[in-house]
Amino acid sequence: MKKLYTLLFFSFALTVNAQTVISQWDFDAATPAAAMLPTTGSGTFTTIGGVEENLTSGVMPAGNPSTGKAFSVKTFPAQGTASRTAGFQFTVNTENYTGITVSFDPRSSNTGSKWQQYEYSTDGTTWNIIGNNAGALVNAFTATPMVTVTLPVAAENQANLVFRIVSVFVPSTSAYDSVAGGTYAEGGAWRIDNATFSGTSSLSVKKNAISGLNIYPNPVTNGNLYISSDRNETKAVTIFDVLGKQVLKANVSNQVVNVSNLSKGVYILKITEAGQTASRKLVIN
Repeated sequence: MKKLYTLLFFSFALTVNAQTVISQWDFDAATPAAAMLPTTGSGTFTTIGGVEENLTSGVMPAGNPSTGKAFSVKTFPAQGTASRTAGFQFTVNTENYTGITVSFDPRSSNTGSKWQQYEYSTDGTTWNIIGNNAGALVNAFTATPMVTVTLPVAAENQANLVFRIVSVFVPSTSAYDSVAGGTYAEGGAWRIDNATFSGTSSLSVKKNAISGLNIYPNPVTNGNLYISSDRNETKAVTIFDVLGKQVLKANVSNQVVNVSNLSKGVYILKITEAGQTASRKLVIN
């Protein structure tokens, strides 16, 4: 029986609409350099952590389906070293998109690390852990998509969203575990195929925007956030941190939201008024 490994993480969209492919890599090009280019949309794909391309007679191994190719790498960190550093990395523009998802088909040789971790960054420096694959990597393509990850709301509307898939130690240990349960080897090879970033275009839901919405100041410096609109009705206000955790919820009728208890940083602000919803990035200084 085919298995589908799906991770669902907290996110919200402005409306329930069909998702659109933002960027996609099918990795079927003849050369690695060409395969690294997106086949739909724009973006960049790179390998990280010193891994090397895994070629046979100058070409990549079979993909999913086997009539195509998959991008494969080897030479991972030595046992007990450099967890969270080696694997695959994508950079995609998610501006004007909400509800971002990433799907892909992973595979490993028997001696490769079976634990993959999913992380994202909005500045290329600070990495946020989304989750891991629970050690489910196998030496086969078992479905498509095999993995779907829904990113937190902080990944929405980003000019340079970076998403990476990295090899990690078994949780609560300092060692890698192999796919087949035997000896882990640095030469154990990973493959990835059919990587797809999707989202719901916020441009298509402007009709549901709150008329005359005004949010100020942003950044907030004195602990008070002011929200007004043309209707000036009671608003349900919810604030989430970059990992999607709700940190404040209030109903506002006098325009003022007290955010003095929030730490400095970047948040996502969700506002609902008379059945209409809007979201904004909020900065607390």
